[in-house]
Amino acid sequence: MSRVHSELPNALKVFIVEDAVPMQIALKDLVCAVTDAEIVSVVATEAMALDWATAHAGRWDLAIVDLTLEQGDGFNIIRRLKQQPGCGTVVVFSAFVTDVIRRHCRSLGADAVFHKTESSGLAHYVENLSGSPQAF
Repeated sequence: MSRVHSELPNALKVFIVEDAVPMQIALKDLVCAVTDAEIVSVVATEAMALDWATAHAGRWDLAIVDLTLEQGDGFNIIRRLKQQPGCGTVVVFSAFVTDVIRRHCRSLGADAVFHKTESSGLAHYVENLSGSPQAF
């Protein structure tokens, strides 16, 4: 797990579920480029994501979830996160998004779904979610 602290108390608390280290870094950079953010956790497996989310229910604002992971998948993570009281926004960011997958993710409760080629769309979504426009 990785943790990055923000100096501003109203920072967007972001939980990243992604197994590829270069993509973890890219997501941290993207989120921090568009808003003041605190990366509260970065995990690479379904089990790690569910354990962290259970222990930290209601203490994150945005989860960015990949669908294909070292172990498990993002579908169950979406469903379980959205069942938690005080659940934040859940966004899928995956290379395997098709129209069918997008609909399925939405039916599980995902608030937004982006293909990994749509990073600018994710950046705009995060910026709008946080309400704090910054240079991108």
